[in-house]
Amino acid sequence: MKTPHALLAVIAVAIPLVIVSVALWTWVTIPPERDPDALSSTLLEPLPAGYRDAVVEGHSIARSLIAEEKLPSLSLAVAVDGEIIWAEAFDWGEEKTGTEVTPATLYRIGGITKTLTAAAVGLLSERGRLDLDVPVQRYVPSFPEKEWPVTVRQLMAHTAGIRPFRGEGGIFQGASCADDAERLAIFAGEPLRARPGTEYRYSTYGWALVGAAVAAAANEPYLEFVQREILTPLGMESTVPDIAGQIEPGSAHFYYPRLMLNPRYGLHAAPTVDLSCHLAAVGFLSTPSDLVRFGSAVMGDGLLDPATVEQLQRPVALESGELTGQALGWTVGSVPMGSDGAPKRVAGQGLGEAVIRRPLSVETVPGQVAGATAALLTVPEHGIAIAVATNVSGSENVALLATRLADVFVRAPIALID
Repeated sequence: MKTPHALLAVIAVAIPLVIVSVALWTWVTIPPERDPDALSSTLLEPLPAGYRDAVVEGHSIARSLIAEEKLPSLSLAVAVDGEIIWAEAFDWGEEKTGTEVTPATLYRIGGITKTLTAAAVGLLSERGRLDLDVPVQRYVPSFPEKEWPVTVRQLMAHTAGIRPFRGEGGIFQGASCADDAERLAIFAGEPLRARPGTEYRYSTYGWALVGAAVAAAANEPYLEFVQREILTPLGMESTVPDIAGQIEPGSAHFYYPRLMLNPRYGLHAAPTVDLSCHLAAVGFLSTPSDLVRFGSAVMGDGLLDPATVEQLQRPVALESGELTGQALGWTVGSVPMGSDGAPKRVAGQGLGEAVIRRPLSVETVPGQVAGATAALLTVPEHGIAIAVATNVSGSENVALLATRLADVFVRAPIALID
């Protein structure tokens, strides 16, 4: 038996060896720095002459952020007053084959899905078929009554006390769900974690219950209602459910960072995920072009009444008066932008940090899914909608790029006048 001194000696030798081994492995396998000017790209169509200077500036920013984070690919789209003025895809979607992505390539959109579900709720509310402030059991009687009443509004605001996915923000591996009954069976029997309205607790499962309420109020499956009432009217032909085992033609190859959820240290293929149990929260594939069509429609009057949009995008306050930074399916706030740096109201999804880093752990934020990071940003005052997506988890530059592009295009009208 080894003495404590002998064990300490072994440990003293082993630790440096481990550190050196990890450092050597990282140094040998870390991807080389990328030249922003060497990245390939594909435009959707010729650029409008009036926005050419803004696109040139945005193009330079995008290339720089892609190269800095060593993203496998990135796709973006910008719409102003309902017109897509720029859509471009950068780099390659298949690192091993060098196959280039295009603006038509499909990406996982994660939590942006909630904005689609919120629009479905808004449509049903306008038609008097869904009341956001009555107990959810009016629409989903199979959901057990809890110690306190739970409403659709609280579910959408993440204040209903529904438990989070275990490992929320992870890769959603595990169960497959064929219908709402199977989705609700995962969590319906568990107690609430807090009295509704008193705490903000992000819950993908809460949005599964919202999706069930939509289906019940519409008297048809959630996906059929969303397809007929939202996707088809808006021409969102590339927005489809992300079903495990079903590879959509034209979808990107999905990656996961090898180390510390940081794409800069290299990638490997993302694990297979099944989003069928989380369809109404994170379960769609789409393109940035489709997403800005949707964002533009929400800002206009072609989808929802302005009063409905205001209700969905109104910041939520807890009973204490504390604002959560969330609305109903949307993240809302103010961002300084434009030539004067004045705060502009923005609404979207995926606009915050993509990764939570702690001293001994790292994880993606809630709403992210394996093999993707995506952001949708709208600036209603200027009629600007921007969407950015990449095919790797943990990108911190996607939200940054969306915000910087918004600043560029807020300044664009001044350039046009000049």
